[in-house]
Amino acid sequence: MLMTKTASSPRLPLSRSIPFLAGAALLCSGIGGALADTTTSAPAIRIVNCDDPVQSLKRGICENHLDEADFRAFAPGVSWYYNWHYETQDKPPSDVPMDYIPMAWGDRQEALDGLDHYLQEAPKKPRVVLAINEPNLKGQAFISPEATATLYKKIKDIADKYQLSVVGPNMSLGSPADGSIQAQDPIENKQVTYTFMVPFLKAFFYFVDQGKTDPPAALGLHTYGSIGELKWAVDDMHKEFNSPVWVTEYAEWHASDDKDERDYLIQATDFLERTPYVQGYAWFKERADNTKISLLDKEPGKLSDLGQVYVTMPAHDDPNLFYRIPGKLSAGKYYEIDQADILTNSHNNILVTASAAGATADYNIQVDNAGAYKLNLRTLGTGPIDVLEKDQVLGSVTAGGDEVQTLTVTAQLPAGTQTLRIRFGGSGMILSSIEFVKQ
Repeated sequence: MLMTKTASSPRLPLSRSIPFLAGAALLCSGIGGALADTTTSAPAIRIVNCDDPVQSLKRGICENHLDEADFRAFAPGVSWYYNWHYETQDKPPSDVPMDYIPMAWGDRQEALDGLDHYLQEAPKKPRVVLAINEPNLKGQAFISPEATATLYKKIKDIADKYQLSVVGPNMSLGSPADGSIQAQDPIENKQVTYTFMVPFLKAFFYFVDQGKTDPPAALGLHTYGSIGELKWAVDDMHKEFNSPVWVTEYAEWHASDDKDERDYLIQATDFLERTPYVQGYAWFKERADNTKISLLDKEPGKLSDLGQVYVTMPAHDDPNLFYRIPGKLSAGKYYEIDQADILTNSHNNILVTASAAGATADYNIQVDNAGAYKLNLRTLGTGPIDVLEKDQVLGSVTAGGDEVQTLTVTAQLPAGTQTLRIRFGGSGMILSSIEFVKQ
C-alpha cells in the first residue's frame, strides 16, 4: 500500500545537521570490533565476542537535539546522525565514534554558503553530503524537477571541492494531489502533478542530463508505511534508476501499538542491513511527539524500549565482521541468508526461518583454538540440518516435533576466521541460536 505523506505529517522544525561512518577504526572489544592488519590495503577484520554490540556502518538517526549522554547511548550500534541542516551544534564526545552528515535542505543561498563554510572548516570531512529534502512534498523543499536539478548541481559543485559524493534528492514516497508539486513534465510534455516519486525523479534526471551534470552517487527515500511498503519502495527506486539508496527517514507512523512498532523496526532494519544496495538508513527520530517511534525517553541518555532494540540490532553490512567462539551466537547475527527470513519472539530475539527446503544461513566466526567443538543448535520444526564449511558437510542432525529442541553437531574447526553455513532441509524450520562449546 502506498502511504501518502501530507504536509502535516511528521517533521520537527529544522535545527542541526548530520554525520556518518567512523566505524573503520574501531577497537577489538565493545563497539565495533578489532582491526586486523592496518598496514596493508586489505579490508580490516573486525572480531567481536558473540554477545558484543556491533556498531553498524549503515545505521543512523534523524535528530533535533542530542547531548553527551544521548550520543553514548546510541554509539554501541549507531554510527551517524543528521538534522536536515548544513551544520550542527550537537557533537559527540571525542571518545564516541559517531559521525555527522550535513544536508543542503532547500534552495536557499544561505544553506549553500553555510554548507561550503562547514565543509571547509570541518576537522573531519563527512562521508557524503545529503541534498534536498522532499522536493515533491508541500511544506518541505517543494520545488519542480527542473529546479531540483539546478539546485543539485549547485550542491554538487560545492561537494566536488572537497571530493565528496552527493546523496539526493531525498524523496517523499508520495503525497495527495493538493500536497504535490506541479510542473511541465519534459518527458510527457504536459503539465503534471507529481503524486509519486518515480515520475518526479525521471524528470529530475532528464534535466540533470540536459545540464551535462554527473548524476548523484545515490538517491534518498522517506517512508512511513508498512514493512511491505518499505521493501517495495527501496527495491523500486533501486531498479528504476539503477542507483544505491539511502533511507534517510523511516518509521511506521500508524503502528497500532508499541509492539507493532517494534516488530516493524526489527523487520525493516534487518532488511536495510542485509540489502547490499542500501548504503545508509536513519530512523525517524531520537525523540518525537509520537512516542511510539521515539528512540529516547525524555531523560538524557535513556533509551526507550524501541531504542534499545535499534541499538542492539545485529549488523550485516560488513563481510569482515567475525564473532569469536566459544560462545552463544544469536541466529540473527548471520552474515547472509538465502531463501530465509527473520522472525521475532516475545523477548525481541531475532530468529531465522527457512522459506523453502535448502534455505541457508551463513555465520562468520573466529576460532582462536583449533579442535573439536560442539555446536548446540536451538531449533524448531521438522527436517534435516547440515553444518557446512564451504562445500564440506561437517555434521548433520534431524529435527522433529512441535517443541523447541537443542540438537548437537560435533565438528572439527581450524583456527582463524571462517564462514559456517547452516542448511535447512525443510520449509518453515526455525533457528534461534548456535552455542559453540570447545571439547
